Amino acid sequence: MMREMNSFVLAHDRYLALNDARRECTTPVQREFMHIKILEAYLEVQCRARHIAALQYAGNDFVDQN
Repeated sequence: MMREMNSFVLAHDRYLALNDARRECTTPVQREFMHIKILEAYLEVQCRARHIAALQYAGNDFVDQN
């Protein structure tokens, strides 16, 4: 479970860093590239969150064994 939590935190930090870096884009190509990367990071955060929720739903006994 801690591995999943750490993966979620790393993905969330990456999303926040990209969101902050978005303000430094000056050209439309840079903005489009950053927008795509931000969306990818957002989807990764959502995927990690869903996986944590599924593990919690399965029960702590199952999570501790893995």
